[in-house]
Amino acid sequence: MTGQSVHSRAGHGGWMSKKLRVGIAGAGWPGQAHLRGFAAAGGFEVVAVADLIPERRKRLLAEAGPGAREIATADELVADPSVDVLSLCLPTHLHAGVALAALKAGKHVVLETPPTLNSKEARQIERAADRAGKVVIVGLQRRFGGPEQASRQAISKGYAGTIQHIRAAWTRTRATPLGTGWYTDRALAGGGALTDLGIHMLDLAWFLLDHPKPTSVYAVSHQRFHALVPEHVRHDVEDAAFALVKFENGATLELAATWAINQPPSQNGTLCRVHGDAGAIDVYTPSGAQLWRGFDSDKPAKSTALPPPKLVGHAAMMRHLRACIEGRAQPVPGVRQARGLMSVLEALQRSAATGKSVDVRE
Repeated sequence: MTGQSVHSRAGHGGWMSKKLRVGIAGAGWPGQAHLRGFAAAGGFEVVAVADLIPERRKRLLAEAGPGAREIATADELVADPSVDVLSLCLPTHLHAGVALAALKAGKHVVLETPPTLNSKEARQIERAADRAGKVVIVGLQRRFGGPEQASRQAISKGYAGTIQHIRAAWTRTRATPLGTGWYTDRALAGGGALTDLGIHMLDLAWFLLDHPKPTSVYAVSHQRFHALVPEHVRHDVEDAAFALVKFENGATLELAATWAINQPPSQNGTLCRVHGDAGAIDVYTPSGAQLWRGFDSDKPAKSTALPPPKLVGHAAMMRHLRACIEGRAQPVPGVRQARGLMSVLEALQRSAATGKSVDVRE
C-alpha cells in the first residue's frame, strides 16, 4: 500500500490526490477492518497509524506495510499535512472533538460507530463538514454487506411488494464488551447494547425501507448482567433493549439488541426479516439472502436466492468513500443520516426511561 501521490482535478472542482493518504486513529478491530478495506478498495495509501497502546499500534503498523509511520495520538494525525483521510476508530466520546479538528484541518473523515454520543454532536460535525467542503461517512458497514445489498436490490425492484414490517435483531448471549472500560460507561459510550449493536440493525432496516421518516418509538431496556463486568469498571448502561419503531410511510420495525441474554445458542447473532405484501426476505441465512413468494397459492411459498454484488463489506464502503471525495456520489451513510439515527436512539432511550411511546425529534 505504498506509492507516490499523483494529483488531478476532482469532481468538486478542487485538487486531490489520486492515491488518497490515510491515517488510522485506533488500532483495535475496527481499525484493522478499515485498513483492510482501504487495501481492497484500491486508490488509498495508509501512511500513519495511531494508538495509545504500543502493542496494538505496532500490530496494525505491520499490516499496513513499510511505508506507514507509527504515531502515538490522534491529535498528531490531525496535525499531519500528509494525511488526506482520517479514519476514526476511537472510543465514542472522542469522536466529535477529533472529527471537528480533522475537518478544520482539511481532512475527510471516516467515523466508526457509534458516530457520536448524541444528535447534537452529529449536527456539529455535519455543519463543520459543510463549511470545510469535506466528506464524512459513517462506518455502518452492514449497508455494504452482500446479503444486505442483495436484499435492498430485490426490494427496490418490487419483488416483495410494499414493505409492511421488518424484524431486525443482533442478540449476543454472553458478549458484554469490556475493552479499556469505556463501553459500559454511559458518559463515554452514549449507551449500551442499543447504541453499540442496535444502531447497526436500525440503520439496516432504514436502508432497506429506503429511508422513510421515523415518527415514534416504544422501547424497554434491561440491565441484569452486572456480574459479567468487573467491579472496578463502571456499568450504567443497558445490556439488552427491545423496541418498536414507526415510520411515516406506515412501515414498522421490531428491533432487538443484546450484549447478554439467556437464549438458545442458535439465536446468538443477527436476524433480519422483511415482510412485504407480495413476498418476504430473510436477509441472513446460511445460503445468503432468500426471497420468498407465492403465499397466495395452495402450495408452500417458494424461495429464490438473491445473489450478492462482487464488491462488499469494508472494501465497498471505502470504494464509496473515494467516489464521494471525487464528487461521483453522495455520502451514504453520511453524517446527516447519522444525525437522524442518533435522534431515533435518543427517542428510544427516553421511551425506555419513561415507559411511554416517544415521538422522534429532528
